[in-house]
Formats: sequence, structure tokens, C-alpha cells
Amino acid sequence: MKFRYKVVIINIILLSLGIGTVGFFMIHRNFQLALDAQIKTSIEENNLLQSTIEYRLLDTINSSPSNLVYQMKNLSADVVGKMGGNNKGVYVFYDGAEVVHSAADDNKLSCPEELWSTAVIGQKQYMITKEAGRYYLFSCSTSLVQDKKMNIINARDITETYQLVENERRYFVLLLGIVVLCCTVAVFVITYLLTKPLETLNRASKKFGEGDYESRVHLRSHDEVGTLAQTYNQMADAVCEHMDELQGMVTRQEQFVADFTHEVKTPMTTIIGYADMLRSKEMKRENQVLAASYIFHEGKRLEAMSMKLFDFIYTKHRKIEFQPISVVNFMQEVTESVTPILAQKNQTLVCTTVEARIEGDSNLLKSAFINIIDNARKASEQGSEIRFFAKQTDDGVQIGVQDFGVGISEEHLQRIFDEFYMVDKSRSRKEGGAGLGLSLAASIVESHGEKLEIESTVGEGTTMWVVFHEKNLTEQ
Repeated sequence: MKFRYKVVIINIILLSLGIGTVGFFMIHRNFQLALDAQIKTSIEENNLLQSTIEYRLLDTINSSPSNLVYQMKNLSADVVGKMGGNNKGVYVFYDGAEVVHSAADDNKLSCPEELWSTAVIGQKQYMITKEAGRYYLFSCSTSLVQDKKMNIINARDITETYQLVENERRYFVLLLGIVVLCCTVAVFVITYLLTKPLETLNRASKKFGEGDYESRVHLRSHDEVGTLAQTYNQMADAVCEHMDELQGMVTRQEQFVADFTHEVKTPMTTIIGYADMLRSKEMKRENQVLAASYIFHEGKRLEAMSMKLFDFIYTKHRKIEFQPISVVNFMQEVTESVTPILAQKNQTLVCTTVEARIEGDSNLLKSAFINIIDNARKASEQGSEIRFFAKQTDDGVQIGVQDFGVGISEEHLQRIFDEFYMVDKSRSRKEGGAGLGLSLAASIVESHGEKLEIESTVGEGTTMWVVFHEKNLTEQ
């Protein structure tokens, strides 16, 4: 069952119960008030009868007490005959026997015996009976005449009071039905308007679940539903963004595997080819040495690639332990590590340092800058100069590497930090590179919460640097 139907049913049930309860008590109160008025009138009439009969009976007793019952009959009949109103009968009982009965019509009402037989002198009693579909109210008073009880009873037709209540009840039921019907329509329309945004949100969610990731909810409501719609849109945007990231990650992983496979295939093909030549052919000594050299060179390249790949994966999953690092000592250690490989091309590393301390993992940062300097070495000519510098800036401490080599064009700068990406593949492979050095360096820098920046001009050189901001600085 839809939510709006549940709301309508619950509201109509509560409304019906509420109005019905109020109506019941109001009708019951009106009936009780009308009945009390009839009882009051009946008792007043009975009082009038009692006082008149007693007064005239007193005169009769004083004048001729011998024939009391006969006198009582005549006297009662005379008094009753002079009474009007809504009386349907008057009864006089003396010493347990009916003395007189006077009725407005020929139909004699049966006076309930339990009313007068249990009457108490000086007290008023009444009883309501139903006869021939009509309601009658009997009021009784009791007097003591010559040591015997005299009961005076009058009857009133109160059928109109009951009919009035019944008419009110029927009118109320009809009115209740009309009100409930109108309220049902009104509550349904209101509930429909209130739940329509929820249905819109539900349809959007269903489309989103079926793969329509562009599905959004456009509501102008400023209530809780509008807030829910905004939250849904934010969630959908976050999910789509996360999915884009996951898709990009999958794409990068697939590209990584493809590039890795390609980079491994080339040296393996060379190694297998030359190894097969050495195994299957008789070769001159110089040719054997040449083949073995190719095998050794490609094997070393595979070894370097595997080590860098291990470092790359290790860096992504390692928790960085930050420790104070002296910039001067750090740069000296990096310089000592790269001096042998720079000597192969007779290149010079000019180191300019600054007295400062940063926080980070010293070994990882060394690996990052060694790879950056090695990349500068590969891009620079024989006997060239490479600058390794540090300086204080407004943002923190900047450490960078500058070369004056071939430079990098704008189209390559966008992907320079991608795994296995090489601007000049032939030169990189000749130098023993696999396209992982700068990726590893960028990953290490990012793990420290910083970013590896790059500027390059083709034919003039490249500068790469990292600014260690205040969060990665420590006191001297």
C-alpha cells in the first residue's frame, strides 16, 4: 500500500473517532438535559397534584371522615380533570389499592407497581417505561392519610424527547458521513501534494539504481523533503565522482599493466633472442661478448625497473613516519648518492642549500630527489650542469632540481608523472629508464601532503620543485 493511502486511512480513522466521540457526548448531554427538564416538569406537576389533593382531602376528613375512599375518588377525579399539560394519566392508590385513574384518552397505561409499592413517605420517585413504542415518565409522591399510605402518580409522554435524540443521532451520522467524505478528498489531495516530491525522489533513485547516473531531483521545496532532495543530489554527485575516480583508477591500472607488459616484453625479447643465439649457434668471441653485453644490459634494466616498481608500490601502502630532517644534511646525502651516476656523463651537480629543518621520511625523500636528479641527468647533454637548490619562501622551504637539457613540451607535461610514461622512449631505454622514476617521486611527495611542481621549456631545460609548507616544517 502506498504511503499516501496509509496517511489518508489513518487520518480518516482518527478524524472519525474524534468527531464521533465528541458527537456522542454532545448528543448524550443534550438528551440528558431534555430528560432532566421532563423529570423536573413531571415532579412539579406531581407536587401540584399532591398539595391540591391533600388540602381538599383535609377539608373532607374534617367534615365527613366516614366515607373517605368515596370522597377521595370524587376529589381526585375532580382535581385531575382540571389539570392540563402533557399528562397521559393520573393514578391515586390508597392502602395498596387503586382509588382513581384518569387518562386523557381511552387507552389506560399500566402503572408500574414497583414504583408505588416501594415508595417512601416524603420522597419523590420516578420511572420511565416503554409501551406500544412510546416512552412514559411516571412520577410518584407518597402521603400518610389516617395512618395509611396514599400514592399519587402522574404519567407524561416523553416520546418526543427520545425521538428528538434519535433525529439528532441520524442527522449527526449523516453529517459525519459528509464531513468524513469531504475530509477524505481533502486529505487525499493534500497528501498527494505532500508526497509527490517523495515519488519524484523515488523515481530518480530508481533510475539511478538502474544505471542512469545523471538522474537528479529538482525540487523548490524548502522543507525536510527539499533538504532530502538536496542531500540525494549531493550523494548522487559524490557517487558519480567516486565512480569516475574508480573508473579512472581501473583505466590507470589497465594502462599500468599494459605498459608494464610492454616494457617487460622488449628486454625479454632481446634477452631471449641473444640467449638463443648463444645457445644454438657457433659465434666468434667478439660476437659472444656483444650478445652477452646486450643480455646483461637488458637484465640490469629489468632489475632497475623491478626495484622501482617495488618502491612505487611500497610507497603507496607504507605509513609515513615523520621525523625532523636537516635540509643541509639531506641535500649532502643526496649529492653523494648521485655523484657516481653523474660522473658517467661528466656532469656537475651544483648544490645550494639553506639552514632549515623539515619533517618527513628521509629515505623516501632521498629516493624521490635521486630519481628527479637522474631524470635531469638523462635529459641533459654530456658535461652539462644540474642545479640542486633549496631556499626559503613565503610559503615554506622550497627544494628543487633544475637542468638545462632538452626540455619537455606542453603536451607531455600533462602525463609526465604517469607510470611508464616516457617523453623520448628510445633515449630513456638507452639510459636504462622505464618511466617509473618521476611517478615514484610524485607519489612520495604526495604521501607527505605536498605536490611536485614542474616548469619546462623545450630546448632550455626543466625545473622540478617541492614546497614544504608550515605543516612539514620544524624548529631549528
